[in-house]
Amino acid sequence: MLAAFPACGSGGGGSTAPTFAGPPSLVVSRARVDLPNRFAELALRSTRNLGSGRVSDRSGAEGRPSLHPDNARVVFARERQGEQPASRELFVSSVDGSSAELRLTLNTARDEDPVWSPDGSRVLFASDRDGALQLWTCDDRGDLQAPFLPVPAGFADGEPDWSRATDAVVFSRADATGRHTLWLAQGTGLGAVQLTDGGATAGPGNGDRQPAFSPDGQRVVFVRRSAEALATLCTCELASGDVEVLLVPEGEVAWPRFDPTQDRVWFGLSEPAPGRQTLRLAHLPLPPGEPTLLWPDERWGYAGLDFLPDQPAVEPPGPAELLDVTRAQVSVALSSDWYGASAQLRDDDGDEFYLRTAESAGRQVAGISCRFSVPVGAPEDIVELRVRARARVSRVDGEPVLRMSLRNLVDSRFDTVVERTPSGVDEQELSFRTSSLRHVTSDRDFQFTVIADLEPGDPAELWIDLVEVELVPRL
Repeated sequence: MLAAFPACGSGGGGSTAPTFAGPPSLVVSRARVDLPNRFAELALRSTRNLGSGRVSDRSGAEGRPSLHPDNARVVFARERQGEQPASRELFVSSVDGSSAELRLTLNTARDEDPVWSPDGSRVLFASDRDGALQLWTCDDRGDLQAPFLPVPAGFADGEPDWSRATDAVVFSRADATGRHTLWLAQGTGLGAVQLTDGGATAGPGNGDRQPAFSPDGQRVVFVRRSAEALATLCTCELASGDVEVLLVPEGEVAWPRFDPTQDRVWFGLSEPAPGRQTLRLAHLPLPPGEPTLLWPDERWGYAGLDFLPDQPAVEPPGPAELLDVTRAQVSVALSSDWYGASAQLRDDDGDEFYLRTAESAGRQVAGISCRFSVPVGAPEDIVELRVRARARVSRVDGEPVLRMSLRNLVDSRFDTVVERTPSGVDEQELSFRTSSLRHVTSDRDFQFTVIADLEPGDPAELWIDLVEVELVPRL
């Protein structure tokens, strides 16, 4: 049943979707994690996750988009048959859909990770058409395909980037054991030299991967992978070779890129331990701080991005403000019985709000919905929202789930942001940070749910001890 929670205070207001998207700033490759070859796209979004445009496409999962210097065309790889790397081919499409898609490669080899030359006349990419993976080039029509530089026997080259500022190329080279290091070469393919040593890593697929130049060409951001689904985000100064670790997540990072302003890095972030498993688009300030999710939804996996020319200035953050949960609109989303008051959600003090599960779709489910009215003049004044809740359940047999979902006004759904499987009845923390304005109404309301979703059987108990929202406003 649905039950209203009378001890809720104010916090209602409008529920209309935001309408202040403006022109897109990002072209981002993404795919549904459950059906990547059926539902994939190059999405056009603002740096606040607004907009609904996409580059016209066909079936197959796209990856690693690279915007032409004319800002009108984008090159990318498409895996036309799911989980078959040999089906990856290169394509060029217009960003606005004004011209037909152009196929650059046609073979039975693996062609991937394309980038434009600084003048836009050539495409550099990785291909295994001659056996080993190595770098190739072609012109902007797919003609004049030729190796870019020789690869030593037993080695493999891939994941290139080409600096528009210096004409240098950086790429990842795997040795005979499959361990990767970063290398630099001139735009002519000559003068290849090693840049990084791969760190204290070993094993196939590990080491230094997925490099990208800073806009001034003086630094490279990259992924240092040490095991499957375990990696760190790093940068390297080209002049000194010094490596700096930016982020050590509880999971993986992928396909990082410097922001055109060089004060942020954008990348895919997956953190299974805190309950955020899908690679989701995130950004990190420089100097390093805490990562923030731009795309909080777990259903779409990130596979690379590039930047359109319209880049808004980065909003300077003001001091964080804790919002009062007793002034939020709190309601019981589903429960067969409950008792408590919003004051019990204010502190992590053992004084808990109680719900008893009810049957829903064959499972035992209970939860609350929390709607906050954010005290800013306009939604654009929100730099970041930090959400945290602490909850526990009375039984953990089978596959119990504690979940936190965000109301998405643009797409008319709830997006799952955190999903944890508790191994015991102890209190669990659910938390995330987001800068997405796709989840804030035009009247500055922000709504999420905290849910226990348990195996079929007897009703169980859900206790929630804390619901906390921190606002980081624009300075």
